[in-house]
This record gives sequence, C-alpha cells and structure tokens, in this order.
Amino acid sequence: MSTILDDFMKKLIIQIPCWNEELNIAKTLQLIPKKFEGIDSVELLIIDDGSTDDTETVVDRLIGEMPGAVSYVRQANKGAYGARNTGLDHATGTYVAFFDSDDLWLPHHLARCMAGLQAHPELDWVFGSCTRVEHATGRVVDENVFYVDGTPRPFLSLRTRRDGDLRIFDDPSGTECQILHGFFCGLQNSVIHRRIFDGRRFHEQYRVCEDELFLIRVLADGARLAYYLEPHVIYRMHELNSSVSGVGQVDDKTLAIFRELVDGFEELLREVPLTARDRRAARRRLSREYFWHLGYHGLLPAGRRAEALLAYRQGIKAWPWDWGLWKTYVTTALRPSSRGAQA
Repeated sequence: MSTILDDFMKKLIIQIPCWNEELNIAKTLQLIPKKFEGIDSVELLIIDDGSTDDTETVVDRLIGEMPGAVSYVRQANKGAYGARNTGLDHATGTYVAFFDSDDLWLPHHLARCMAGLQAHPELDWVFGSCTRVEHATGRVVDENVFYVDGTPRPFLSLRTRRDGDLRIFDDPSGTECQILHGFFCGLQNSVIHRRIFDGRRFHEQYRVCEDELFLIRVLADGARLAYYLEPHVIYRMHELNSSVSGVGQVDDKTLAIFRELVDGFEELLREVPLTARDRRAARRRLSREYFWHLGYHGLLPAGRRAEALLAYRQGIKAWPWDWGLWKTYVTTALRPSSRGAQA
C-alpha cells in the first residue's frame, strides 16, 4: 500500500488556467505532450476562471482524448494567479508545472526538469531557458533569453555545482541577484516541487509581476534552484501578452505593470525578512522601478510631468546615494519640456 501511495504522490500536476476559452481550449490542450517520457504519472488540472461561455462543455468532450487523468475545476473569476492558487488547492502530486497557452513546451522540458528534481531531492525548482518569437510571423527575437547579444545575464555568473547539464545554485548572493537582475525562470519554463507552496500562495492582487516577487520570497526562505542553459520553452510574443515583453510602447497597460512592480517591491520590503544585503538590493531595485521605469520611461513620455517628478522623488528617497538620479531630477524639473538625459 505504501508503494502505491508513494507512486501516486510523485505524479506531476500540469495546471492549465482558462477563461472563456470555448473556441481555443481544444487547440490549447493539443499543445500538451501526448507522451511524457520518463514521467510515470501525470494529471492535467484545468482551472476555469469563471467562464461565461461554453468552455465546460467543450472540456467535457475533450477529456477522453487527453493523456493521463484530467480534472476540471470551476471558480468565480479571480484572475490568473487566483486560478493558479485554486489549482494548488486541488493539487495532490509532488511536482507542479504551469502551462500557458501562449507558449510551447519543447519535448524535453518536463522530463528534463523532473529528472533534475528527482535526482536531487534537496531541489525545489528547476528551469530551462526560453526562445522568444513573434507569434504572428514566427521570427526569432531571442534565441536564448539567458543571454543579451551573446553576453550572459548576471545570474549565470553565480556559483553553481554541476551534475551533467544541470547547474545547481550554490551561492549566498542568489537572492540579491534575483532582486536586481532576475533569474528568468517564469512559471512557464519551470517545474516546481509542491512543498514550495505549503502554507504559501501567489498574491492575487498582482496581475503580472508575481512570478518575480514570489521567487524572491521563496529564495529568502531558503528555496534551492537549478537550471539548464538550453531553451525549454518557445515564448510567443504578441500584443495580448501580459508582460512588458509583449508591448512595444508605453501605454496604460505598460504603466500598470510599472506601478505593480513599485507596489510589489514596497510590499516586499515591508513583509519579507531579508538580510541586510538583500534589503539594500531591494531598495536599489525599488528606486530603479520608481525613477527610471515608472517616472522616466512611463509617466514623462506620456506627458504626465508632475507625476513623473513625484516618481523621481520616490526613487531618490528609496536610494538617495545615486547622484545620477539627482542630476536627471534637477534637469527635468528645470526644463519642463525635456525628458532629461539618463546618467
């Protein structure tokens, strides 16, 4: 009996949130692999976030065609993170993957991440890189988002220990690096051990930045991560993407993302017991979000100069030791029609 129970508990739960997907849910489910090599037990958990169309009927018809067990949970509309939290409340397996219909998992993604987690029981989170493409044309924008024009992103310089192609973080400055630069491990390119969510859920008031903030919170709490350098996911960019990467200009949606990041880091500083080093990093990041993103790149080009100057002052308050901020603030204040030059 214990062997059967252990095998059941080790299954992978794939979460699929949906809302009014009557016309698209069949195509979304077709993107889920038909075979899961190296994974013994898989359950698809479809969370209907308050659809008002015929999504449920379509899902009922498709369930028999899907690999493994399929569960359908319906709730009142709560948004993407609310749907993910509901999925976590119903998840019974050991590992969780979050599927987004915007993206494509490459065939090795799940098996590779699961192999890393199972070979190293101390790990909580394993991820691979993404390739970014234009949804409409298929044009590759970034072959591997872990690099910028061939230059490795800062997290790749953190100390790791190797197990084949798997790189396991072994560096006390990991949380600081995630705060200032990011690990580029969104939910869509990760497989996560279920224990990470014990007594913890996503903050539902955030619509976009919660992936990033959630990772900071769990790192501060001692989470262990590892990664593969190679792309595991095709991230498809279009105008409906919820992140900044999906938009090409400053608009109300982009401003909302900038404000959400400001609110998120304010909350992080209030509520998370960071080390002194990580707290300094969080204040620098908050300053950057207020000053350069919300103020300089958001409000000022939108013609909202008074609000931009207020954001500048908030940024300086968070990290007053950057003289470039003071210079740009004074330049903007004295020349109302000028954006000022970023120092």
